[in-house]
Amino acid sequence: MKNLNQEIENELKNKGAELIHFVCISHLGEKQNRQLPNAIVFALPLTTEYVMQVFGTPDYVQARIDDNYNFDDDEYTQTENKAGEIADELAKFLTEKGYKAISQSDAGLVADKVFDFETKESVLPHKTVALLGGLGWIGKNNLLITPEYGAAQCLGTVLTDAPLETVVHEPLLPKCRDCNICTKVCEKKVLKGKLWSSSVPRDEIVDVYGCSTCLKCLVHCPCTQRYANRYGNCTE
Repeated sequence: MKNLNQEIENELKNKGAELIHFVCISHLGEKQNRQLPNAIVFALPLTTEYVMQVFGTPDYVQARIDDNYNFDDDEYTQTENKAGEIADELAKFLTEKGYKAISQSDAGLVADKVFDFETKESVLPHKTVALLGGLGWIGKNNLLITPEYGAAQCLGTVLTDAPLETVVHEPLLPKCRDCNICTKVCEKKVLKGKLWSSSVPRDEIVDVYGCSTCLKCLVHCPCTQRYANRYGNCTE
């Protein structure tokens, strides 16, 4: 098992992935884990240059819309797409070894009909796997916050029956405390300033239907700024 973990980790690191965790999901319902006991979660960090570019550009997304910018060329879009491609490649790698494996890339979720376009949710979000893997916590911006990168990463997950050495953590509680920077910079005012817990519905934290994906809550998060300014990990 240890050798397989290492082999997978090497494969992912060669593709630029970080924060690779092997997570037990066997305790979840079959609808969520799709009858597979383990998950692999990884992160692709956004570059510090990109974070500071968005941070330093008023209305970054709207300015690019006004310029007829092709968002397929934007680093955030490219990083999200790359995370999906890596997940697809990892699932293929495991399948070729004789294991069951399901990529949770956007394309995979749509093809498998496990993404609800009405509620904008998948049956097992990347963030849920990341929480169970101990990668970080959910901020008031409803994004995964990691000590290493703040909110500046895109996630990928693969579900599998491969015999991996796994962990499962109690989800970390938010470290936002009295910080409300994300709610103040949110251009559509869809963030409600509510601290996450497993008993709090998503819609009490954010109105996903009104979100414009302006990226302000991502780049203005103090933990993201610690990463972008190279101040070290965000632990408080």
